[in-house]
Amino acid sequence: MDVSEDELNKILDVYKYGKDSLFIKGRKYWFTKLYEIQIFTFEHAEIKNEKDLLEVCARNDLYESGYLGINEWIPVKILEQLGNRVTDDFITDDYGYLKDVRLEVGTAEHYVDPERIDELTNIVDDDFDFTKLTAYLKELNVAYSHGLYLSIPPLVRAIIDHIPPVFNKANFSDVCGSHGTHSFKESMKNLNNSSRKIADSFLHSHIRKREALPNKTQINFKNDLDVLLQEIVRVRKK
Repeated sequence: MDVSEDELNKILDVYKYGKDSLFIKGRKYWFTKLYEIQIFTFEHAEIKNEKDLLEVCARNDLYESGYLGINEWIPVKILEQLGNRVTDDFITDDYGYLKDVRLEVGTAEHYVDPERIDELTNIVDDDFDFTKLTAYLKELNVAYSHGLYLSIPPLVRAIIDHIPPVFNKANFSDVCGSHGTHSFKESMKNLNNSSRKIADSFLHSHIRKREALPNKTQINFKNDLDVLLQEIVRVRKK
């Protein structure tokens, strides 16, 4: 494709984050049924650009084609004569391997602000390992971005049951009753009461003749949860 470095980065983002399509050089490309992707440098003395390469391949019948000749592409053996294969310098895993690791800023609505997750990830703490907490938070973002609202209250409940030792408390009720300012306590009581009741309604009810799934309004504990995470950062950040 004779792409620039910036254009290559756009292609790599599509590959890494498992996107469906790419618009580049005035043309749209669809990443469906992608079996192979290779990256080569372009260093040939006579063939200067993509147009020259396509003309040479057409003139010398160098294209390879798929079933019934529907698709055509330039074979790797030809690309190897143009420059060096550098695929491994840019791609280290399968298509879409970063899709659910971290949602791109500005392209999706987050349940937990990625900057808050970064703050927790970067805490160096001799007493507590925040790996499981940050994993819970990332799973919240994945679930929320995919509309998996049924799984969010149980995840929030798991978080509030996980963190009391950070505040030297035995359970989250103790956190609500005896840690922090009055406004913090009120926010935590609201988080505790609403998230537990809604989570219980999903976890402990038998199958019924008719069901209704929650929407994003019902499972919105985002503000109170962020207050909790902010307090964890405050008391544990050195």
